[in-house]
Amino acid sequence: MSAPLSKEDTDRFLEVDGVRLHYNEAGDGPALICTHGGGPGANAWDNTKWALEALARHFRVLLLDLPGFGESEKNVSRRGVPMDIFCARLHRGLMDALGIERAHLYGSSAFSATALRFGLDYPDRTGKIIIQAYGPGHEHGVTKGLAAVGAFAQDPSVENMEKVWEQFTPRAELRSADVIQARFRAALTPGHLQSRKEMSALANSDLTGELPKLAAEVLVTWGNHDGMIPVEGVLHALEAIPNVRAHIWGGNSGHFVAYEHADEFARLVIDFLQN
Repeated sequence: MSAPLSKEDTDRFLEVDGVRLHYNEAGDGPALICTHGGGPGANAWDNTKWALEALARHFRVLLLDLPGFGESEKNVSRRGVPMDIFCARLHRGLMDALGIERAHLYGSSAFSATALRFGLDYPDRTGKIIIQAYGPGHEHGVTKGLAAVGAFAQDPSVENMEKVWEQFTPRAELRSADVIQARFRAALTPGHLQSRKEMSALANSDLTGELPKLAAEVLVTWGNHDGMIPVEGVLHALEAIPNVRAHIWGGNSGHFVAYEHADEFARLVIDFLQN
């Protein structure tokens, strides 16, 4: 058996449009670029590492930290460009630099809009798209989860990160001290919390008027007890996106289905992308 994929062995860095980006790369085959959400401590490795081994058997997987997150450059200015457009351009630049003509995309929560925007602006370079916990045009207000994220940003303590994780997933067995500590340490990366202000979900475009033009096939994933973004948003996604299907996990599933149901998530994504 081959050794498990490690972060250190798959770490890569590349400058794109003057921004230093970090990503992890594993596997061969069609490219699959995976990003992350916008919460404190979010990064692509921790978002998708649970499914990486399975996905890398079929795809060239790139787990990409967007500016301000993970190990990518902090304090990057969008220069007034909407976040989805800015980050979609970085995706294109990364693909150009790595010689990737076409890629599947997976975006989570706040950065789902980036994946959809890429499909709108670069249709010839887009395969299929997976998004997580994102319903275009869904007005959900400040949920308990988003309030907990705001409280952590004001007072970044372990106790407040525990409260964030209570909203990430209602399943206590998935909120281990190690998982919470890892996310807490990531949130305290110098420059990260300040950078989140520039890379906020509120900085995305309103895509609802443009989505009827989206040609790519889209899979929406969600957990039934997501404390961050209410699952009812899936109906908005089904209404707004032309070629779409959805998969919702029950059983007290939360905001991180790629972690909470890693094996099934990987099987679902592989089947969707290959068929």
